[in-house]
Amino acid sequence: MLLANYHIHSDYCDGKNTLEEMVVAGIASGLTSMGLSSHLPLPFPNDWTMKEDDLEDYLNDAKALKEKYAPQIELYCGMEIDFFIDRQDISDLAKSVIPRLDYTIMSVHTLGKTIGVEVSYIDESQQNFAQGIKKYYQGDNQAFITDYYQGIAKMVNMFEPDILGHIDLIKKYNQNNHFFNERDHWYQETVKDCLDTVAAQNTRIEINTGANLRIPGVGRYPSDWMIPEMKKRNIPITVGGDSHSVAGIVFEYNEAETYLAECGYQEYWILKKGRWEAQPLGV
Repeated sequence: MLLANYHIHSDYCDGKNTLEEMVVAGIASGLTSMGLSSHLPLPFPNDWTMKEDDLEDYLNDAKALKEKYAPQIELYCGMEIDFFIDRQDISDLAKSVIPRLDYTIMSVHTLGKTIGVEVSYIDESQQNFAQGIKKYYQGDNQAFITDYYQGIAKMVNMFEPDILGHIDLIKKYNQNNHFFNERDHWYQETVKDCLDTVAAQNTRIEINTGANLRIPGVGRYPSDWMIPEMKKRNIPITVGGDSHSVAGIVFEYNEAETYLAECGYQEYWILKKGRWEAQPLGV
């Protein structure tokens, strides 16, 4: 079975449970290595990331839990850090916090300008996503999607995060191919170009199993067709539940492990004694 989950949210941000409740659930689920990864505060108002005033408490709580549960699980403190396509950068706060973390997840949640209070998001709602593309890309879905994957590639090149989170988050509200068709040649070639960049860096792509729990039918991130392309490029992987509640700690882990093996993956990467190590699948 898969033994790790490095994408864990709590009530410090948009999760439903406390850090300790998530840790206890991870232990009960059989995990041996686990990472806490609250959303780092953003440099503009929002209702889903940690508040900057809570940052020190989060780091201290994570440290205390690492010590308390050390006999039962290897616990690590990370954060999910946003890269902003318009700024081609992460926040100054993120840069100051990274040295204090055990690992980083980086991802993109926004589109268009991130200066001011009316920021558009990829994953808030289909309507908000569509409005953002209309506002900043004159409704040209392909132009935004190309910018998105080029932004992901830029992020990986600049910062080499330990984990690249939900690489194709843009499909979250793409039901019935509302914004794009993943089978289209231009889309797949755009994704492959991004994967080529990731393959040249020391970043692991996350197999994110949590989307189906919140929006049934979305599937995993990345989509199934992308995983063989990742394997062709020998891109290392981690597994994460993007868990926002105790119910999501190991959600659809068995299904993910089976599919990874079918695609030729024989290992995934976990933290052991503070170092990334390859762990065989099926063990």
